[in-house]
Amino acid sequence: MPGPALLAALPVGVLVAAHLLATHLRGLAGRHEGAVVSAAGGISVAYVFLHLLPEVAAGASVVGESVEDLVAHVPLQEVLVFLVALAGFTVFYAAERYAARRGSARHGGAGASSAAFAVHLAAFAVYNVAVAYTLPERVEQDRLSAAVFTLAVAVHVLVVDRGLAEHHPRRYGHVGRFVLVGALLLGWLLAGLAAPTSSLTVSLMTAVVAGSVLLTVFQEELPRAKDTRMWPFLAGLAANAALLLALTLLQPESGG
Repeated sequence: MPGPALLAALPVGVLVAAHLLATHLRGLAGRHEGAVVSAAGGISVAYVFLHLLPEVAAGASVVGESVEDLVAHVPLQEVLVFLVALAGFTVFYAAERYAARRGSARHGGAGASSAAFAVHLAAFAVYNVAVAYTLPERVEQDRLSAAVFTLAVAVHVLVVDRGLAEHHPRRYGHVGRFVLVGALLLGWLLAGLAAPTSSLTVSLMTAVVAGSVLLTVFQEELPRAKDTRMWPFLAGLAANAALLLALTLLQPESGG
């Protein structure tokens, strides 16, 4: 297995542990679980706007250069990566809607059908494959940025875990969690066997991840405004924003 893939074993292991321990960690918070998840939502929001979206924008030129022979219009080349992000958002939203509608129709809103569970799980499994597949190149390019990405995704797992556990309490606990862990390992193995030779694949997959993260944050936090703990949410947002801004200020020096 190539060196970058081996180096990515640690961040992949962190994400595997996050999936396996997410429910337990939320349980340890006890009556403060809502505050913990709200803080996680704030961290995710700051990460999306200050790191993930700028990263998608930076990948616009990479995608544009790869399709310049097919698409002559430069502004259209630059917006293609955002179309990929929009497609990712739409696919994940469709999966969420399908799960919600099937659950409401068959179980009076108390659960979801097997088909809904499969669609829901498949969407997040694709997300995990994309995350793990991009990690080796992230580690190779900038270990600090890869560490920030890994921690942000691990925190995001807390939000995702709560949503999936509420939609599919029995199936997710017995099967779904381990399928998502397997998807992480699959993405990592694929990166080791067929690592991308350019940053094009990473740019496209980052756009898909951005669409998914945006949907999850908006769906799990903003619609729950009455349940969100505002101060923990703002604290998580402010702390992560400060960290990301500090890293941005240091980036020109580290990037040479």
